[in-house]
Amino acid sequence: MANVYWIKGRSENIRKNLISKIDTLMHLEELSNLMVPESSLAIKFNLSEIGYGHYLPPVIFTTLFEKARTQGVKPVLTDGCSIFKGSRFDGFTWTESTLLLGFSNGEFFHNQLMQSGGFTNEEGNFWSAEGRYLAGIDIGSLLININNLLVVSHVTAHPLLGLSGAVANLGLGFLTASGRLRLHGFLKIAYDANKCDQCGECLCFCPTGAMSGEPGRITFDARICNQCLGCFMACPYGAVHVETEGIPVFQECVVEAAHTVLNKLRGRAFFINFLQSVTPQPDEYPFSDIPFIPDLGIIASDDPVAADWATCQMIVQSPGIPGSIAQNLDVLAKGQDKLKAITGQTPEHMLAYAEEMKLGNRRFQFLSGE
Repeated sequence: MANVYWIKGRSENIRKNLISKIDTLMHLEELSNLMVPESSLAIKFNLSEIGYGHYLPPVIFTTLFEKARTQGVKPVLTDGCSIFKGSRFDGFTWTESTLLLGFSNGEFFHNQLMQSGGFTNEEGNFWSAEGRYLAGIDIGSLLININNLLVVSHVTAHPLLGLSGAVANLGLGFLTASGRLRLHGFLKIAYDANKCDQCGECLCFCPTGAMSGEPGRITFDARICNQCLGCFMACPYGAVHVETEGIPVFQECVVEAAHTVLNKLRGRAFFINFLQSVTPQPDEYPFSDIPFIPDLGIIASDDPVAADWATCQMIVQSPGIPGSIAQNLDVLAKGQDKLKAITGQTPEHMLAYAEEMKLGNRRFQFLSGE
């Protein structure tokens, strides 16, 4: 049974501010075990798409980075690129986005801010995978050269997984473009021309030309669609959707990828879920609605399944925020499944499969981190 630590969201005084909370995290035994002098530590974060306004502030990561360095650790801050043509599509745009969002590579991260799959997003290796579907998956080369791993996740709803947390961050963030496309290949995109108002917002996000034309003359060619979901995220009218039958398989593939990533890690991993600014859209969207629950603080564990399951329970038991999508969907009350109402999905299937794959366990001991 894993330990799951909770640090409350409120900061009643200076001794409970954000930096103090990170100090508390650093003193947890499971996280302290990752602070090995002269060993490398990858700090995995969610680099948001430009236009997404509720990402975790850079001060969280600069603080973690510097506190690791003071203990003689060699940290690197990392995330993967996207597979749709957004602001994180390749090494150049990814680096530009880090600077625009306040992640100054040289000044704060000592030039140790880099893509997990390299500048091309294809620098990696194909590794065999256990489970029902993948058989193998392409993982970025950075992970293979790292001793220990700290996965810091901005918790949000997710349209396919229900929850974007530790398992999603672990299973998607270290894959090369080929690896991500392998997972997305189990999905099927559907286009409803009757809902399309021909605005053209989707065109710039499509890397294959499946969405083509010009505003007023948009066409969709499913034969060359790679299921990157760029058009799905960008469409303001819901003209693009994902067929439901592929979603459970996609969830299981994310678990299998996460399982493979942990198996290839040379050392240990620890998971931190920030339940602040919990929005209906994950960071990879080019926009964000307002949060739908209050700031619930921080969940931390060396078990990603336990961390996500505790996170899910806290979201369900939290009241919704008036004026948010929770009010629109009439799920403001404590105990109502806000993730299910918002996304149509629940993380329960994904986490049950993760438990079956022995990625972690939903049984945990809930402890106060303060």
